[in-house]
Parts: sequence; C-alpha cells; structure tokens
Amino acid sequence: MEWIIHLLRQHSELAIFLTIAAGFWIGKMRIKQFSLGIVTSVLLVGVLVGQLDITIEEPVKSVFFLLFLFAIGYKVGPQFFRGLKKDGLPQVGFAVLMCAGCLVITWLLAVLMGYNAGEAAGLLAGAQTISAVIGVAEDTINGLGIDSSQKSDMINIIPVAYAVTYIFGTAGSAWVLSSLGPKILGGLEKVKAACKELETQMVLAKQTNRDLNMPAVRLFFVLTA
Repeated sequence: MEWIIHLLRQHSELAIFLTIAAGFWIGKMRIKQFSLGIVTSVLLVGVLVGQLDITIEEPVKSVFFLLFLFAIGYKVGPQFFRGLKKDGLPQVGFAVLMCAGCLVITWLLAVLMGYNAGEAAGLLAGAQTISAVIGVAEDTINGLGIDSSQKSDMINIIPVAYAVTYIFGTAGSAWVLSSLGPKILGGLEKVKAACKELETQMVLAKQTNRDLNMPAVRLFFVLTA
C-alpha cells in the first residue's frame, strides 16, 4: 500500500486519472433507484484521494479546472442563446432573482455558523452546484491582505466544503422538483396537464412556422428553376 501512495505522490497525474476512473465506476452503480451519479462520485473519490497528501502542481490544477469550465460552457452555450431568442427577458429576470437569493442565503448562513471565506465559498459552490465559484473564490482570497497560511487554509477548505454540500445540492434539487415543486404548483396531475398543454402548443407553433416557410421555399424553387 505504501508504494502505491508513494507512486501517486511522485506522479500526481496518475492520481487524477485514477480518481476519474474510480468516480465513473462508482457513479454508474445503482441501489434500487438511488445513484450518486458520476459528478458526485468523482468529487467524493477526489476528497478521499486528497487525504493521501498528494500535491498537484498549480499549472496542472488550473488547466484541468479550466477544461471543466470550458466543457460546461460548450455544452450549455447553444441552449443559453437559443433561450434568449424565445423569451429572454423572463429568463434573465429569473436568473437574477436566483443569483441574488442564493448569495444572500449563503451569506446569512455563513455569518450565523461562523464560516470563513473558504467555507462560505465552498457552501455556495456545492449547495448551488456552481463550480465556477471555486475559481472566482480562489482568485479573490489570493487578493486579500492576509497571511499566506490563512489564504492556503481557506483555499484548501473550498473543495472539501464543495464536495460535501454538492451531494445535498443535487439530491435536494431532485427532491424539490419531484415532490415539493408539483405540490406548490397545485398537484402532480395539474402539472402533468400543464406539460401536455405546453407540448401541444410547441408542436402547433413548430407546424405553423413550417407552414409559413413553405411559400418562401416554393418561390425559391420557382425562381431558380
């Protein structure tokens, strides 16, 4: 066992890929209907591997984190701009409301519990599943006028708090959407009926747009014939 730990300390890249592989393997496990998921599993395995005192050099750490952020932006980018074209103003207003609410609630909890900046940042990032907060918090803490040891302690606690609260952030969101949300909106049957109505409206709107475009298509073929 000691030689494995020594090998991982000497070659930190092996620890990274071992964490990802173990996280993928655990994330695909299911106990009835329960599953941690790949993201949560990788986070938990990373917390465990981090207890082995494996030092990852700063360029490698930053590059992997930036690649993670790039992958998220690359995936949701087209959906984001497509949503702005349809009903952008309500979406922007709701996003602003959510950001302000999450920030205020996290700040109040941090003050009540006596958390430092690193713990508060990890709480916000994990509970709201906002990974970008980690990078922003690290840059902000590095700019504070405090001792380097305090900065290091705050930065090191961020991923731990993030990994722990991320589980409750994902599980809590799933519970709210599946159980509490429908009750707030008037019951599950009412929500199902509203979803079916929305699907019907979307199909009709798509059909209408297709019918409106047909004359232009016919005119194009006539002019080019």
